[in-house]
Amino acid sequence: MDEAYRAQREFAESVKREGQEALQMLKVSGEPAVVLLGRPYNIYDRAVCCDIPRKLRTLYGVNVLPLDFVPLDGVDVSRINDNMYWHSGRLILSAARFAGNNPHLHLIYISNFACGPDSYLKSFVEEASGKPSLVLQFDGHSNDGGYITRCEAFLDSTGFLRCHSLNIAA
Repeated sequence: MDEAYRAQREFAESVKREGQEALQMLKVSGEPAVVLLGRPYNIYDRAVCCDIPRKLRTLYGVNVLPLDFVPLDGVDVSRINDNMYWHSGRLILSAARFAGNNPHLHLIYISNFACGPDSYLKSFVEEASGKPSLVLQFDGHSNDGGYITRCEAFLDSTGFLRCHSLNIAA
């Protein structure tokens, strides 16, 4: 059991290091990114979320950071909800708050149909971040067509689908 805990701790630390590197690269490049909010079984299970994170990257070139890759230690959400006793809820609100402090980070919340805690939590995300987000609620019966359309609309409204810099010599 000790070995398993050690391995899990090392994995979590490596995820944080990768996230710090990605955030540093984004800071230098000025490129936007999406922070994925949600519970691990929603954002990482490719079947549950119709593989939307990969499709955002491969179809649109979007930089995608799951909330586990974002440094959340010390992010205070008590002013948003001083009694958030769900661990995942605190992480989701902390990641929203972190993204709210960075104009290049945008939010997509991946949830599943009839998740009571998520239906409550998502009402706090905009307050935590100070910016709009996209909520994708998966039900296990849909294909990705509607989700992709909603993602495209969100990406367009947040500027991802626009040319950010054209270096054209006059």
